[in-house]
Amino acid sequence: MDIPLPIDALRSAFDAVKGPVVVTAPTGSGKSSRVPTWCEGPVLVVEPRRVAARSLATWLAGPKLGVDVGYIVRGERRAGPETSIVYATTGVALRILADAESRYRTVILDEFHERSLDLDLLLALVPGRARLVVLSATIEGDRVAEHIGGQHLQGEGRTFPVDIRYTRDDRTLPESDGLAARVRKALLSVADEPGDRLVFVPGKAEIDRVCREIGDLGEVLPLHGGLPLAEQSRVFKTTGPQRIVVATNVAETSVTLPRTRVVIDTGLVRRTRYKNDRGYLTLLPIAKDSAEQRAGRAGRTAPGIALRLWGQSAPLSGRTPPELQRESLVPLVLAAAAAGHPLLDLPFLDTPPEHAVETAREHLLSLDAIDASHAITERGRRLFGLPLDARHGRLLIEGESRNLATRMVDLVAVLSMGRDLFEAAPTSDDDLRGGCDVTGLLRAMELGDAKTHALNGWVLREARKSARRLRQALDLPHEYRPLNRRAVAETLMAAWPDCVHVVRRRKRKVAWSNGGTEIDLGRRSVVNADKVDLVAVVGTMALGHGKDVTLIATCAMPLVSSWVVNAGIGRDRLASVAMTRGAAVGCVERVHAGYLLESREMPLSGELAREAVCALFLRGTLFKKGAAEAQRRFDAAALAGALDGQPLPWPDLETWVTERVASLGIESGADVQLLSRDDLLPDLLPAHRMEELTREFPRELTMGKLRFTVEPEPRSRRVTLHNLGPRIKALPPTTWLPRFQGWAVRIEDRGKHQWLRR
Repeated sequence: MDIPLPIDALRSAFDAVKGPVVVTAPTGSGKSSRVPTWCEGPVLVVEPRRVAARSLATWLAGPKLGVDVGYIVRGERRAGPETSIVYATTGVALRILADAESRYRTVILDEFHERSLDLDLLLALVPGRARLVVLSATIEGDRVAEHIGGQHLQGEGRTFPVDIRYTRDDRTLPESDGLAARVRKALLSVADEPGDRLVFVPGKAEIDRVCREIGDLGEVLPLHGGLPLAEQSRVFKTTGPQRIVVATNVAETSVTLPRTRVVIDTGLVRRTRYKNDRGYLTLLPIAKDSAEQRAGRAGRTAPGIALRLWGQSAPLSGRTPPELQRESLVPLVLAAAAAGHPLLDLPFLDTPPEHAVETAREHLLSLDAIDASHAITERGRRLFGLPLDARHGRLLIEGESRNLATRMVDLVAVLSMGRDLFEAAPTSDDDLRGGCDVTGLLRAMELGDAKTHALNGWVLREARKSARRLRQALDLPHEYRPLNRRAVAETLMAAWPDCVHVVRRRKRKVAWSNGGTEIDLGRRSVVNADKVDLVAVVGTMALGHGKDVTLIATCAMPLVSSWVVNAGIGRDRLASVAMTRGAAVGCVERVHAGYLLESREMPLSGELAREAVCALFLRGTLFKKGAAEAQRRFDAAALAGALDGQPLPWPDLETWVTERVASLGIESGADVQLLSRDDLLPDLLPAHRMEELTREFPRELTMGKLRFTVEPEPRSRRVTLHNLGPRIKALPPTTWLPRFQGWAVRIEDRGKHQWLRR
């Protein structure tokens, strides 16, 4: 604590501020470790990443970790009820602060420039509950300070020049092809440079591949949030031989690595992309502000080099947009509801897009996580408490209620990896899948061997670790019951009704749809698209860029129609209707996304009964000639309303009859016996109004030698005259017309239309 740091120059100014404060200073200035010690405790320091929370707390606490200083991250706690400074990740902090009895006097939001959903929500929630301190390397400090009603203090850091180099001089964007080999080549090109190397890759899977590729080049250390604390701490040592640290963007701003003089930047980040409200985790190029942050890591202790594996003129976007503007708002809406606030009532730095909020609410309603008033439900509180996104949490809860919790933990764990577990097509003697990707994953998690079953060893290990942590968090035994494919399918459909997709076959093209965007089946899927018509899609990814994005189903499960029907998925439609023994009966079809699931003859009730009564009446089966009389009265009423400037609210007779039947309280097909003909007829107009209509709009019209039928169209205020005689050679003069109340008039003659008056 006695080591002088650049941020110390702000101490007196900080002490003079009693309310909210924003502190901006370059990465490496010491703000994340020093500022918490200046604040009134207990202090909760919110870190976007587990690596930062654990490393900062460990460094500040020394050998007494968990006493005065500690940390709480998902699945791990090194802090007690009396710990005065606690570092916590954003999700953990939200759960702590959702409790109105939170003990913390000061809340510090570190690395706020990352603008995660949780950080933005905490910025809106904390004022009024505790003193708010915002720390960042690169934000609009004055704007944030004004928003929270506080002051902005700006500190200095120690930086050295960094030589920026590119592997190409064109517009080539960062790409994933041959990533590990290109990293190796880049490292060899700077082999003579001093200091440690820091390699930025987008995720844990890429870390694993790169580490294997460059293992012979020296001491190679991975760095990501999933590592045990002991392994993470190795990268912070200040002595020893030259090292190559391969990290996710956790090393971009969250932690400072000593001795780094060379940065190798792949220019990629794993981020959610959306197409028609469906989110898919995919690789994308970073923005220029992230590239600058990464390059700056090479100049913290001495001049350095940043080698970028893309073209110098690549069209990168300028700034990384806040998650509020690019991610699903499901976790944000759920967290706000858990804290007792309607989302749009909170004072956000940037207002969440209303359409995204509405989409998130609809999704949470479908999961029964919030109610119609947007308040959190008991199931929602359970979802909020799980270390999972809401969708995976819903699957886990459904699995618990069906005695399938262990299986669903395994499935959620492997799906969360975002990577294929199976690396090759199955062989005849070692296939775990048996034509189903889902059961294949479950068998692989239980029995799989990487070499025997052509599995990605890294994905298998990490998924099993994740499943083990989930079981511990939920206090679940690690035991497997016999795998029941139908039970798994029913659990999936209960948790995710939108997972059910039907086949679309068009010549050589096969796609799948749930009524929205069509998706393709991945090449590694073992589902036989020639024999299967229904699948549950449980894993997806996006390929391509911009408008050329293709959605791929990476994990699917064949379904049986009866399973889908029993799950309550699809809607009933009336295929045919008849009168039998004085009651309306019909053939009812259950359809989903246009696909016929089943057809059955049955007595009718509810909406189907009302639809049947309408159909029987309009086609003349119920009350002979009643439909014709209804049409005549309806047309007369519509015409009279148009003349009076009061058009009817119904666009056509069918809609009028539908509304009428609904108002009569029809609930079953047998209720037709209670109806009379007059029940389904519009009221008659008074005789004087009918005479007026006949005079103004006669049924037939003779003009000279021409004879027409008259068709008034009240809603468009147009009259069409249909020629009944020989072809018209010359249009009659408009003075021969009846008044027609100034309506437009056109003549229809052998399928051709001519305007007589517009």
